[in-house]
Amino acid sequence: MYDLFIVGAGPVGCYFTQKISEFKYKLIEEHSEIGKPVQCAGLVGEKIFRYVKKEYLNKIDGAYIHYRKDYFPLRRKNVAYVLDREKFDKDLATDLEISFKERFIDARIKKDRIEIRTNRGLYYSKYLVGCDGACSMVRKYVTEKKIKYLKSIQYTVEFKHEENMVSFFLKPFSWIIPENRKICRIGVISNDPLRDLHVPEGRIISRTGGLIPVGFLKTFRDNIFLIGDAASQTKPLTGGGLYYGIKAADIAGDLFLEDKIYKYDSEWKKLFGNQIKIGMMARKIYERMNETDMEKFYNFIKKNRKKIEESCDFDKHSSLFKILLSSPETWPLILKISPLFY
Repeated sequence: MYDLFIVGAGPVGCYFTQKISEFKYKLIEEHSEIGKPVQCAGLVGEKIFRYVKKEYLNKIDGAYIHYRKDYFPLRRKNVAYVLDREKFDKDLATDLEISFKERFIDARIKKDRIEIRTNRGLYYSKYLVGCDGACSMVRKYVTEKKIKYLKSIQYTVEFKHEENMVSFFLKPFSWIIPENRKICRIGVISNDPLRDLHVPEGRIISRTGGLIPVGFLKTFRDNIFLIGDAASQTKPLTGGGLYYGIKAADIAGDLFLEDKIYKYDSEWKKLFGNQIKIGMMARKIYERMNETDMEKFYNFIKKNRKKIEESCDFDKHSSLFKILLSSPETWPLILKISPLFY
């Protein structure tokens, strides 16, 4: 009988397990090793280092914003960091007991325990924790809400780019993230990422891709709870989920140690749930934008770049939304395409 049965030994599952490792736990991972396959752009803001060691491949001082053939820079010193995701994941897994190549199959909720079946056998635990990513198998025991997914693909390529600046392209949303002066991560989020990703000439080092869940879910029920992508704790506009996932794992770990894990769903939503709600609204607006709307948006950002450089927060997309709402010149555009008026 375990205190906790944790499905998924990605960074979120490992961080949470480190927090509660004094208890009797079982941590399973369907893959054969930590850190593979990598399914993340690996670009994070400074705030994640409140929770993990400050190790990174590259430091970013701003971004070039592209639309059609035009672009301009937004600059801020040390605004973001490029992680070595494989090393990042393996560091979080240090000293943990992990059962590899073990796959969650199903669960049954009993009066005083949860019966869990995997491809290796039957287990019993007081709690079941789903850290099993975008296509979580544990999720269905907590919520029946249908998940919206974004599709993404990323190549790591030998390609020269300014080392301390990333590039973002607005439609479809895509990026160039330099690991150094000669190697970049080039990716896209779109309905058809294979069609929309434009990979420059150069040696392809690796490819990755997957689904990004976005939305707002119930994340605790009957001693089963979800963390990270399994809980749809991602940024709906850009798809980033590492910071929110680690932050939620920290909240869940502290609450479990305080014997207050029943508060998990309300506590994480209290701290950053509104960011996800605002992000969902921003994504709906983004998806409704035609080329004329996008050009107006681009020109507004370009015109107000100094204000954005000074006040926007990498991990709080609501900071950009506030700037948009505070300017009367954007109101006709927002009223036209906002989902609130449909």
